Amino acid sequence: MRDISTLSPPDADYATLLTSPPKSSESTARGSTALSDILIREVETADILVVGTPVHNFTVPAALKSWLDHVVRVNRTFTVRPSGKVGLVKDRPVLIGVAAGGMIFGDGAQQPDFFTPYLKAVLNCIGLCDLHFVPVQGTAVRCKSEQHAELKQVLSNLKFGFFAKHQAQQANLQVGDNA
Repeated sequence: MRDISTLSPPDADYATLLTSPPKSSESTARGSTALSDILIREVETADILVVGTPVHNFTVPAALKSWLDHVVRVNRTFTVRPSGKVGLVKDRPVLIGVAAGGMIFGDGAQQPDFFTPYLKAVLNCIGLCDLHFVPVQGTAVRCKSEQHAELKQVLSNLKFGFFAKHQAQQANLQVGDNA
């Protein structure tokens, strides 16, 4: 588990890494580059990624953006081909719990949702496509009983949807490993 709320944006040595030819990026990692390597390894070794985040000003908060800037790295988590960017991270389930003060998701949306398409595009770029968004919205405008009812429904959907699917996948993998 990692608390990304204290992450700083990548610094100048990281920018140099991104603009250097691939061979020179194999030098000793330090500063933001070392942190980027650690964060990428955490993603690569996770069975499931769980992201809990608010929506800030219609999109991802600065801490999540900083984490993305460390993890989305050319020639490490994605490559560029003539046809476009290709993710290098093995796909795995990503559960994204999203809290929003306003109503921004679904049919009752009252403001634009830049959060979902942005996060989908960035995570798809590195190869993460099995995304599951779990919104809890209207936290600033709805009464507690409405919020509680929505949260109860969200948790029920997770129990019988996301978690049931993942447990079945794990069971199939274990059966295959023992065969």
